[in-house]
Amino acid sequence: MQLKLLNKPAVKTIHTEYGDIIDCVDFYKQPAFDHPLLKNHTFHYGMKPSTPFHVGARDQDSSNFTKPVSIGLKGGGCPIGTVPIRRITKEDLIRERLSSRTMSSDDNTPGAHYAVARTRSGSNKFLGAGAQEISLHNPHASGSQYSAAKIKIQNGPDSIEVGWRVDPSLYGDSQTRLFIRLDAGQSHCFNTRCPGFIIVRSDIPLDWAFHRISQPFGDIFFITAYIVKDKVNGNRWLLFEEEHIAVGFWPKRIFTGLGDLANSVEWGGEVFSPPGTPKPPMGAGHFAIGSRRVDSFFGPIAVLNEYGQTVDPDNVEEFADNKKLYNVRNKGIEKDFGRVILYGGRGGSTGV
Repeated sequence: MQLKLLNKPAVKTIHTEYGDIIDCVDFYKQPAFDHPLLKNHTFHYGMKPSTPFHVGARDQDSSNFTKPVSIGLKGGGCPIGTVPIRRITKEDLIRERLSSRTMSSDDNTPGAHYAVARTRSGSNKFLGAGAQEISLHNPHASGSQYSAAKIKIQNGPDSIEVGWRVDPSLYGDSQTRLFIRLDAGQSHCFNTRCPGFIIVRSDIPLDWAFHRISQPFGDIFFITAYIVKDKVNGNRWLLFEEEHIAVGFWPKRIFTGLGDLANSVEWGGEVFSPPGTPKPPMGAGHFAIGSRRVDSFFGPIAVLNEYGQTVDPDNVEEFADNKKLYNVRNKGIEKDFGRVILYGGRGGSTGV
């Protein structure tokens, strides 16, 4: 019954080169509309933000070692009027039930560790946040371990995350994959596992697998991601790539705290391993030393203030809950680039 609820009827099926089955689902039949607050919606395929977002403005990066990675199905993806959703299997559901999924840096969940830069508590008000470059890595994670890089915005009990993760429990493999996470009301899940996120494009799956991985002193591959609130209607849009492609949105009506502005943002790494077992590597797999040529990083990071202006988040603090295994560095503003956050760690055992 759960599989029937999650896997909607497909207009077309696509088998990807990385082993996934993508169902092209009619826009109006996607899982988002199972949300009780979205039953009588007026949303339509191809929706766009009310006004263009001007995010991540910066000087031209003078480096030539970072390379953007495109996200998208070959041949244009799904037919017009449908959206791509990775098919969920019975094995996926079994793995998820055997692992703990609800975690945040506020929970102090046993076995979870964090190395993030975060806005300091106070009278912060943000329309959105993101990073022009999020370096891609493939830290080793097995069993119920995971290792992730994320941007997180929050207000009270509501939070949204976007980034990449290596998560065998979630995906059934050890590939580096795109992900989003929603925590709002009764919705606590990744990607389209629970209703809430409305996909408006036919070519970008939320579980995209990355095969171009950064190499120290070699090519550094990255993705671009922002989460931004529409000032007209309050919906929160997910933007990808340097062109700020609007992939979909979380409607304002599903939120309580994030129905207003966000008051907290963080950028960094998160890992998990069952208590008492060795911890997986984070990011590039070593402590951040201060160089984008070798470290895992977010940069230039940016927030949108309550007026919709892109500003440098200069009032951020470093937080790492286990400094023996992981670290994070606010490098400050690099000339001709912007503010850079570096993070990482080797993992291992420290008796915690």
